[in-house]
Amino acid sequence: MKKYTTIKPQGNMKDEVLRNVLLQSFNLNPANLVLAKQIHSANVIKVSKSDAGKFIENCDGLITSDKNLILGIFTADCMPVLISSKDGSVRAAVHSGWKGLAGGTLENAVNAFKEFGVAPQELEVYIGPHIRECCYEVGPDFERIFGAKLSDNKFSLAKIAIGKMIKLGISEKDISVSPDCTFCGKKGYFSYRKNKTENRHLTFIF
Repeated sequence: MKKYTTIKPQGNMKDEVLRNVLLQSFNLNPANLVLAKQIHSANVIKVSKSDAGKFIENCDGLITSDKNLILGIFTADCMPVLISSKDGSVRAAVHSGWKGLAGGTLENAVNAFKEFGVAPQELEVYIGPHIRECCYEVGPDFERIFGAKLSDNKFSLAKIAIGKMIKLGISEKDISVSPDCTFCGKKGYFSYRKNKTENRHLTFIF
């Protein structure tokens, strides 16, 4: 299984200059980056070489079998979810807030792998820093939406995501979750819920 690393935030990744510096520090060509123009949907789009350097409209997930592409997702409390076949031949990056999680973004991403001939049992998943249950206070409607019992009105996006992926056939041992909370974390994360910031992190897979 691959190892995933969360690095300290490198500034607002909406800034193309800062974004390019980050990618180049990994010896990656920024021209190969594909980003989703996120709308809190469940849409997952297949991308290829012709999409390099573009923002893909009306989606919250990207998937590719092109070995040269880098797939990226912006977040500032929502879950960034990276999914890969264990041999790395097919990769996906998904932006999953509560709306996408409820709407089926993860299900659509896993089903998209099947179109590449990759079964859920062949997948591994990384859930990056996001607002954790310690800080994510929600209303009682979340119990109805997700069929989950709340404790002190606190909600775990990751627990729901893990449960969904296990039901889809992904082994729990192949799912990794960052322990960092973007709201209360000490590493300088951006949090939209905390201060309505327009700054965003970049989570990417290559």
